[in-house]
Amino acid sequence: MTTKTPRVVVIDDSKLKQAFLKNILAQDYTVFTFSSVKEALPHLESIAPSCFLMDMERPGEDPVSSIQSIRSIPSISEVPIVMITSINDVESEELLLQCGCDDYVGNRFAPKVICSRVTHLVELYGYRKELEKRVEEKMQSVMELQDAIMLMLSDLVECRDTLTSGHARRTRAYASCLMKQMLAEGSYKDQLTNDFVRDLIRAAPLHDVGKVGIPDDILNKPAQLSEVEFEAMKRHTIIGAQAIRHAIMKIHDNSFLKILQDIAFTHHERWDGSGYPLGLREESIPLAGRIMAIPDVYDALVSTRPYKEPFSHEKALSIIKKNIGTHFDPLIGNAFLHCEQQFKEISQTYKDM
Repeated sequence: MTTKTPRVVVIDDSKLKQAFLKNILAQDYTVFTFSSVKEALPHLESIAPSCFLMDMERPGEDPVSSIQSIRSIPSISEVPIVMITSINDVESEELLLQCGCDDYVGNRFAPKVICSRVTHLVELYGYRKELEKRVEEKMQSVMELQDAIMLMLSDLVECRDTLTSGHARRTRAYASCLMKQMLAEGSYKDQLTNDFVRDLIRAAPLHDVGKVGIPDDILNKPAQLSEVEFEAMKRHTIIGAQAIRHAIMKIHDNSFLKILQDIAFTHHERWDGSGYPLGLREESIPLAGRIMAIPDVYDALVSTRPYKEPFSHEKALSIIKKNIGTHFDPLIGNAFLHCEQQFKEISQTYKDM
């Protein structure tokens, strides 16, 4: 637990009772006193209390509304609240507890009872915050490990596909840039949650993971593929999705693997239904696949391939712009047009990979 002295906020309209409560708590806590919740609210986030001790009967303030006002502040919404009250009927007790009051004491002001209730709740709150911190640190460590594994696997894929060196890391940077622009514009805001954005960025380097199942003579052919060879190359979407599906079956409710499967399977689908492998149309294509389509195409256009020299950023921009509404989701395409200079900068930054 933290070594900082816990802070208790006392809210009571009586200066005499404020002084009494501060006196009995000051030995173990830093105590802040206020006459009303309205007076206290502007200061609560900076105080960062570990417990509230409030008189239920304060002129002009309803106890239920007071509790709700405190609970509405995210950073302190879980801080325990002890209500000082003279109530003794079950209905009133239930109402207080339902509205977020954690405990209550009688208004006889027994110092030992008050100190005991406050100490109990402060310790529980401290343990909970420490546990949350450790879980968050552990999750961060796990995610960093997963990120490293994703990049390692994408590097292994590119060891086989020698013609697209650096493609995985560049498309990851493009996807991150594109989603930031979409968020700024409010596009698909209900689906672009923090978790979705985080998982797509982590998954992006492995959108071509299925290429490990493509024969070397096709994958690394130093010329344009024949029609038959291209049909074989298309199977990398199916191979990748199948491999990821096997992992999903072993792990319950893994949203990250679901997004990884979506981008591996559908990043070559097209808005008008002319893509592969299934010919999905419009919003039947998963959002992750529709987002990944633009980074994948842009990087292919501005990169060297056996059958072409790299296109300029301006030519790539023109091609993508022309295909918005046919190849690309219109909302995502428009977001790209508003951040295309950042794509250019990313391409130049990573060009030597």
